[in-house]
Amino acid sequence: MQKSNDMEMANRMPKFKALDAVVILLVLVAVVGIYFRYNLMDTFLSRKDIRDYTVSFSVKDIRYTTPNYLNVGDAIYDASSGEQIGTLIEESDDMSNIALRVTPASQFFTKDDGTIAEVFYPNDESRVNANGRMSCRGSYTQDGGFLLNGSQYLSAGQTISVRTELVTFVLTITEIEPTV
Repeated sequence: MQKSNDMEMANRMPKFKALDAVVILLVLVAVVGIYFRYNLMDTFLSRKDIRDYTVSFSVKDIRYTTPNYLNVGDAIYDASSGEQIGTLIEESDDMSNIALRVTPASQFFTKDDGTIAEVFYPNDESRVNANGRMSCRGSYTQDGGFLLNGSQYLSAGQTISVRTELVTFVLTITEIEPTV
């Protein structure tokens, strides 16, 4: 009697077979596939509206020699991440092959009587301010923000440390507009 009870118990216990392993493997592959599908869709959707934009910027109080090392066509990289942000283009449509428009650097001081005086650096050569433009790829978000390459947020007034192959400097974004 004891032997028949043991046989009945053994018959009731499920046995793991090759078909069971195949079913478990298919379920795991389906779960992983669904995960990757939705993550890839998010990536593609964030990059689907990427277009060319012109980003205008200003650079304040740089050495007077720095603009000599910036030329039209130079790649601009984020100084911290090393990712390419854009490419320098002409400062304006009527100034071909000029990457930056340079103006003498100055500082504002308040005099004792409350008036504001602008003081320029000596000889207009030691320090300069500059304006420039670069061509970038990105898209506007639904809330009005701008995503560079679909991932890095940029906005007017933002200050970024950038570099080229020859120089590193800090620029302030002044305007972002679609390239015509």
